[in-house]
Amino acid sequence: MKTKFIFTTGGVLSGLGKGVTAASVGNLLKAQGFNIFVLKLDPYLNIDPGVMNPLEHGEVYVTSDGGETDLDIGHYERFIGIKLTKESNFTTGRIFTRILEKERRGDYNGKTVQIVPHVIDEIISIILNLAKQKDPDFMLIEIGGTVGDLESSPYIYAISKFASLYPENVMFSHLAFVPYLSASNEYKSKPSQVSISSLRSFGINPNLLLLRSQEGIDTSIIQKVSANAFVKPENVINIPDKANIYEIPLFLESSGILQIIYKHFKIDKPIDYEANAPWKEFANKYISKRCKPLNLLLVGKYTGLEDAYLSIISSLKIASAHQNIELTYKLVDSEKITSDNINSELDGYDGVVILPGFGVRGFEAKVNLAQYTRSNKIPTLGICLGFQAMTVAQARNIGITNATSKEFADQSREQEFVLTPFYENGDTMNIGGTLRLGEDKIKAKNGTLAQEIYGKAVFYERHRHRYEVTDKYRTLLEDDEFTFSGIHPDLNVAEICEVKNHPFYLGVQYHPEFTTQVLKSNPLFDSFLAKTWENKQNK
Repeated sequence: MKTKFIFTTGGVLSGLGKGVTAASVGNLLKAQGFNIFVLKLDPYLNIDPGVMNPLEHGEVYVTSDGGETDLDIGHYERFIGIKLTKESNFTTGRIFTRILEKERRGDYNGKTVQIVPHVIDEIISIILNLAKQKDPDFMLIEIGGTVGDLESSPYIYAISKFASLYPENVMFSHLAFVPYLSASNEYKSKPSQVSISSLRSFGINPNLLLLRSQEGIDTSIIQKVSANAFVKPENVINIPDKANIYEIPLFLESSGILQIIYKHFKIDKPIDYEANAPWKEFANKYISKRCKPLNLLLVGKYTGLEDAYLSIISSLKIASAHQNIELTYKLVDSEKITSDNINSELDGYDGVVILPGFGVRGFEAKVNLAQYTRSNKIPTLGICLGFQAMTVAQARNIGITNATSKEFADQSREQEFVLTPFYENGDTMNIGGTLRLGEDKIKAKNGTLAQEIYGKAVFYERHRHRYEVTDKYRTLLEDDEFTFSGIHPDLNVAEICEVKNHPFYLGVQYHPEFTTQVLKSNPLFDSFLAKTWENKQNK
């Protein structure tokens, strides 16, 4: 078999950064000319993250083919610079569904369906089929959760069996935490040793150990863990906390991780140490002090967890680094902005981003905010529900005072729906898997800001929404200032709205954050920051 498999597991506790670490490995291998594919196996029973509350699990990341996936898929795409698919993320719920469908069809010939062998073999089948379809040089497979979790056990069992079938093609990388005890002023290796022992109970001994810690740990700790894990000391890398995640690939490269991988797989190819020069250049930009300070207000619904808007925040940070902008921002719940305090809440901010979301809570506040920033010439970018709030604000500006979205239908009062479901009867469908999802084409009108931003008439962006501008209102809402400057060229669906004679007032129905890459930010974020800086200079 051509493909080499690197399995990443985590120990001690969650949130150590398995996704970022594995993405960093992918970044380094891609820079060396290898073809990469990624698979994330999540142990929860949801079919996908699509209906999960963002405060529960962070944002839902959408792939170009319409997969609603774990946010780690975003790290992989941004770091490695590749397009992944809905096949890059499988959950236990999705795997169980496949198995139960087979059972109903009689595919198991009347056998009792069990975790072993049927679930285990289904996991192995998924891995092998993807390797055959995608034919990558390296397939990076991240096992969600923590070793020792009950729900993760089938995956650990499966990859152990996989390694017994293809021993020459498999490498196990284990990321574990070494905690610091302030009372005794020392780092403790025992939790990492226990997590490795749990792995060994499944027949897995790591080939590469990555030890996370708050600060650098002493070599004696590395030697102790190495001895207890039966891993060579040179195959143990300590990863202390870094100022930002973009330093991780460079740190791992300097720590010799490519040499470890090459040696394990007997790769007879020289390492090009200049291959990642563009990434090093970006990392230097990111940590450098910049000379253009901008302060943004990000207004949304799930502001209790930054990961709920991870790709948007990452896109703004990446674009600001490329443009020498020193970015600061604040996440604010839209419900906290009222007509009484809007002046004070927006004081000191150079621009506003009206964030995506679902549900009625906070929507009226977003509409009021859109009206305020338009009237007061404050640079504003609206994304998805932010675009819809801008559209409703325009409808009310031209006299449709009861305008709203059908998403917020209230039988107790008369309403005019300027936004209706994309699919017929879409508001009566199941919640999960029934949105407009994935990449689609958009055509920008000539002479508009949208066309200026993208530099071409037709381009592609990713979508995740149920409601869109009703066809009759696509023309009725336009006037001398407000226009729908981007549409789907075949369906005539509104994709972009903008206002003339304004520093920057533009909303998009799609999600530009899902096409940002570290080395190439989405032009919409570039333009928003540039126009906001220009407006600040002109005040």
